[in-house]
Amino acid sequence: MRRVHRWIYIVVGAYTFFTILLWRAENGGHIYAPKEPTDHVKSLQEIEAKPAIQKVTIVTSKSPKTQTQGARGDKCPGLDPPTNVLRDSWQSANGNRVYVYSAYFEPSRNHVVVIGARDKLSGPALWCQLWGEDGRLQVTRTAHRDMPEGKGKRYTCAFYTCPVPAGLHPTAVSLMTSECGKPTSSVFVHGAEGDNGNFTVCVTPLNFNYSKAYELVEMIELNKILGASHFVFYSYSINKNVQKVLEYYKDKGVEVVPWNLPMNVDTWPKKNIQVEIHYFGQLGALNDCLYRNRYKSPYVVFQDLDEFIIPRKVSNWNEMFQTLPKNKGSYMFRNTFFRKDWPDTDQNFTEKLDAQKYKMITILKQSRESKIFPRKHRSKYIVVPKNIDALGIHSVNRFRAGGEQFVEPDVALMHHYRDWENPTDKQPRSNDNRIMAYKEKLVNNVKNTWEKLKGVPLGPLPFS
Repeated sequence: MRRVHRWIYIVVGAYTFFTILLWRAENGGHIYAPKEPTDHVKSLQEIEAKPAIQKVTIVTSKSPKTQTQGARGDKCPGLDPPTNVLRDSWQSANGNRVYVYSAYFEPSRNHVVVIGARDKLSGPALWCQLWGEDGRLQVTRTAHRDMPEGKGKRYTCAFYTCPVPAGLHPTAVSLMTSECGKPTSSVFVHGAEGDNGNFTVCVTPLNFNYSKAYELVEMIELNKILGASHFVFYSYSINKNVQKVLEYYKDKGVEVVPWNLPMNVDTWPKKNIQVEIHYFGQLGALNDCLYRNRYKSPYVVFQDLDEFIIPRKVSNWNEMFQTLPKNKGSYMFRNTFFRKDWPDTDQNFTEKLDAQKYKMITILKQSRESKIFPRKHRSKYIVVPKNIDALGIHSVNRFRAGGEQFVEPDVALMHHYRDWENPTDKQPRSNDNRIMAYKEKLVNNVKNTWEKLKGVPLGPLPFS
C-alpha cells in the first residue's frame, strides 16, 4: 500500500511541475499573473493610447523615479497655464516659508535653476510645474541646495533645481506644495541667449535709499575704462538722483533689476525689528547675476560700489587676462584699504579741480594701508561663469571646472575705498598713485557725464 501511495505522489507532483512550467511560458516567464491596471500601474495598451508621451525624471531625496505624462500633463488634467508670469520679482511659493525670484534654463544640463530664499523650517519638498512654449506641462520634484553664509538668519538664499524632459523648452515655472496645485503666478524662465560683451560687472543690491550719485558715476566710468562692457545693479532702495543716473545709463550697457525682498531687512536708522535675511539677500543677487550672465559674457566681475580691481602692470582687464593662466574657474584678487578718512592727495595736476568738484574719491585718495589682506579675506573675484556652480561673498563656493587662480598683488590689487570704523586706528600707510594712470580719461568721462545730468544732485542726500 505504501508503494502505491508513493507512486501516486510522484505522478501528481510531476503533473503539477509541468503544468506550472507551461503556464509560466504563456505568461512571459513570470510566476505571478499580471494584475489588472490600477491608477498607479497602467497597462501597455493604455500607455500606447496616450498622445505625445514623454518620460519625466522625478528627483527625490532618495532615488529617481519615472512617470509618464501626456501633452498637457496626464497627472493634472484641466490645469491651465498660468496667466500671471512674473519676471525677476520675489513671490511666494509656499506661504511665507519659500520665496522665488528668477529662473534659468541650462540646456547643457537639462534643468531649470530657480533662485529663491527659504525659511530654515520650510517643510516638505516642492513640486516643479514646468510650462512649455505650447502650454505643455511637465511636473517633477525639486531638489534644493542652500547658498552659503546665511549668518543664522531666518531665511537663507537657495537654489531649486527642476529636471527638464527632452524636447521641452520651458518658458515658465511654478514651485508648488502639491503636484497639481493651481498656480496663482509663475516665474519667467530666462534662456541662454544674449551677448553682454567680455566683462559683466555684478554689484551688491543698492540699499538704504542709496543717494551717492557721484560714487555711482565714478564707479561706472572707471570700470568701463578697465574693460567693463555691461553692468547689473540690483535695486532695493534708491533715491531719485540715483534713479536718474541709472536711467541715463540704461542704453549704455547698464541693467537695473528690481530686488523687492518680501522679508525684514536691515534698516537705517536702525529699528527694533528682527532682520530675517543677511544683508539684503546679497548672495541671492550675486548668484542670480552669475546665472543671468552664464552664457552672455566670458568673464563676470563681482565687486561692490567702492571696490575696483586695478591691474598693476597693464592698463586693462583684457590685457591682464592675456598674462594669466587659462582654463580656470575664478581669479581672486587681494584687498587693500584706501582710507577715505585720510587727507586728499597734495599732488597738483590739471584735472584736480574737476576731481574735487565731482567728489572723485579714486583720484583724490592716494594713501592706502600698507596691509594687503590674505587670500579669501575680503577678496573679490572675476569668474568664468560657465565653470561656476555657486558663489560665496569673498570666494567661489562650488566649481564645475577650472578651480581657483590667486592673482598676486604685483599683477593686480583690489582697491577698497572706505571710511574706517575707528579713525584713530594707527595703520601703517603707503602712497599708491597707480590710479593716476587713468586720471585724464576718467576725469573727462565723469565731467562729460555730469554735464549731461544737469540738475541731478551729486549726493549724498538727507536720508528719508
